[in-house]
Order: sequence, then structure tokens, then C-alpha cells
Amino acid sequence: MAINESAELVIEPVADHAGYRACERLQREVWGFADVAVVPDHALHTVVEAGGLLIGAYDGVGPAREMVGFVLSLLGRRDGSLRHCSMMAAVAAEWQNRGLGFRLKLAQREHVLRQGISVLTWTFDPLESRNAHFNLNKLGAVATRYLPNYYGEFRDKRNRGLASDRFLCEWHLDSARVRRRLEQGKLALSATELGQMELANRTQRLPSGLRKPAGFQYEVQGEQLLFEIPADLQRLREEDLDLARAWRLETRKSLGTYMEEGYIGVQLLHQADRSFLILRRAELGEVLAG
Repeated sequence: MAINESAELVIEPVADHAGYRACERLQREVWGFADVAVVPDHALHTVVEAGGLLIGAYDGVGPAREMVGFVLSLLGRRDGSLRHCSMMAAVAAEWQNRGLGFRLKLAQREHVLRQGISVLTWTFDPLESRNAHFNLNKLGAVATRYLPNYYGEFRDKRNRGLASDRFLCEWHLDSARVRRRLEQGKLALSATELGQMELANRTQRLPSGLRKPAGFQYEVQGEQLLFEIPADLQRLREEDLDLARAWRLETRKSLGTYMEEGYIGVQLLHQADRSFLILRRAELGEVLAG
């Protein structure tokens, strides 16, 4: 699908069957889903009617427009409070890296706050540095739990062959942390702050340029830690699936341990061709205040 650069981009809630069918199409296009994995129009309708939210991005107005992105969330409850559980988000290939995903999340935030709900949760792969940058650095969300093989075996082309370990990601929509990130961008770290962070795991560079895990340092227990993850998980999967699986098992053991001990994922740091999660040991309220 070619991009019409002059078209008006429209982002709006979806509540009709034409929009639901467009969402079905985009799921197949972005993830390569078989029909069994696609959330169908009647289920989307039920989610929306029950207070959930489907927001679509369209390449213009009128009957010929096409959906080029969406976010889908449903109502849930945790610890006695209502929240929105963000189930899916997708942007068509031609529209990726153009800020559309960020605009969709901002629209989702606005509509959820209007419902009187202040927390959105979702999951993302702890090894996906790109998702960590988007969720933690740009949106100001935090990763609070490590969930081993959370969805079981995925069947889509992007996730097939790798256990579905996930972070629980919490977006506290009206917190000081989130407002600051949305207004000012990601928090800049000083050389002093970086120098005070210990490295929680070791990696080794291979001749291919990929890196392999080379040990978890159990004794490292600082207030803030650096934890290296692959710089490009999709390249890693394509070139060496066995190595990706080794990363998964090592990370499950080590990151799972840290999060059980009260560490929270707060930021992603890129240095040259390497990526590091920043883990902070603190109460959630303290993290959200900064």
C-alpha cells in the first residue's frame, strides 16, 4: 500500500463493523496471523460494547480510506481497581518509524483517562530493545513483573519458535513520571550516574557480530543495575534461533530473580551497538514520582 503524503491522518475510536473488519485485515498484515489467531469482528464489537477501546488510524477521510494502525484495550481489574489492559497495537509497514504508534498510544491515554481510569497495562518481550525504548523511555511506563512463557506457544511469524516470556508493563497515565516523559522526553543520565551502575550480566561478542550471554552475576545488588539484552532480537532470531533461545533461558533466570527481589525496569540505554535495561530497586510509588 503506497502512502499518500497529502492525506490527512485521522485517529479516532472504532465502533462499527467496517472498522472491525479493517482491524482483522491489519492483524493478518502486520503479524502474519493465521485466521485462528486473529481477533474477529464480533469479539472486537463485544470488547468495545463492554467499555473497552479500539482506536484506529486512517489514511484520510471518506469511504476509500484505509486503516493503517490501531490499538485495542479491554477493561480489567487488578487489586480491586479498574484498569485498561492493552491487548494489541499495530502499525502497517509503510507507516512504521513515522511516529504513528506513539500518537495512537497518546490517543489511547486520553480516552482511558476520560473514563476515569488511570492505569493501562500490557506485556512486551524482555529481549526486545526497541519495545523497551518505546515503552520505558518514550511513554514512561515501567516493567514490574517477569512472566515466563506467558502466552504459551505463539503461531505468528514474528514470535514463532521462542518461548513467550514477557514483562508486565504498567503505564500510570497521570503520574509525574509519565507527564515528565511526555513533556520532556526520556531522562538523560549523567556520566556519574552511569558510573555508579553495576553490570548484572556478562555477554560475549561472536564473529557474526551477535552477542551471547556469558553469565549472570548473582552478587550484584546495587540500587540501579545495567542488564544487557540483544540490540536486535529479530535479527538474532533470524540468524541464530538457538542463540535466541539461550538468551531467553538466561534472561528468565536472571531477570526473573531480580524482579522477584523488587527491581523495576525503568529505562533502556543504547551504547554503540549494545542495549541495556536499567533496573531500579525501589517502591513503585517512588519510581512513578520521578
